[in-house]
Amino acid sequence: MDINSILGALTAGSAVNDMSKQFNVNGNQVNSVINAALPALIGAMQKNTATESGAASLAGALASHLGDTSVNLSAASLTDGSKILGHILGGNTNSTFSALAKQTGVSTSQVSGILSAIAPALLGLLGAGQKSSNTGIGGLGGLLGGLLGASGNQSSGGLLGGLLGGAMGDKNNNGVPDIIEGFMK
Repeated sequence: MDINSILGALTAGSAVNDMSKQFNVNGNQVNSVINAALPALIGAMQKNTATESGAASLAGALASHLGDTSVNLSAASLTDGSKILGHILGGNTNSTFSALAKQTGVSTSQVSGILSAIAPALLGLLGAGQKSSNTGIGGLGGLLGGLLGASGNQSSGGLLGGLLGGAMGDKNNNGVPDIIEGFMK
């Protein structure tokens, strides 16, 4: 499992077209939101694994969404996705949506909708990766860090800098977008 396979799964089939119609944005904007948001969401989940209770909570969420590996726009999925985002991002939810909206040129409500649509599938894909790699609760931070190119130490930009191209701001020029660094502190 790598970040490119996750991106591919989240944008496979008619998912982008369906989200484009549902949230009144073009397909390129949907892809832009997902590409920009994925490292932020994974970084926030990695931060949540810093405590034993956070790691256990994430492991439970991954297990409960194990079968959700495709984007579903039903009302129940969007409600579930919104709750998932609240757990992942905590008090940073609105600021994350605002930063992504500014970067991608879509409204915060469109960002919220797109991310709510992909959140259950993201957990399902990560849960499948956890299961296939036989990673326990204690290894979740390393698994997520590996996706970000951080080798589990939460300090390297790795793939993040290249994937986002500094589009989310990188004031200290270390290759890690500022919004991601906020989650890693």
